[in-house]
Amino acid sequence: MTTQVTIESELKRRMDLVENPDFRKSCVEIAKKLGISAKDWNENKGLLLMMWANEVCRMENENN
Repeated sequence: MTTQVTIESELKRRMDLVENPDFRKSCVEIAKKLGISAKDWNENKGLLLMMWANEVCRMENENN
């Protein structure tokens, strides 16, 4: 697999998570438990979703 294909594949994995309604709902619940305000969530949700998608993919990569 070329580097470009790997990058595209990894980005797609993350975007699929970010666009998944169940993943987004889980992230909202995590944010609430962490004390992230609705204002902060709304201002930063793209970054938070991608950060957590990165973390999920990292864990999946380690377990495979």
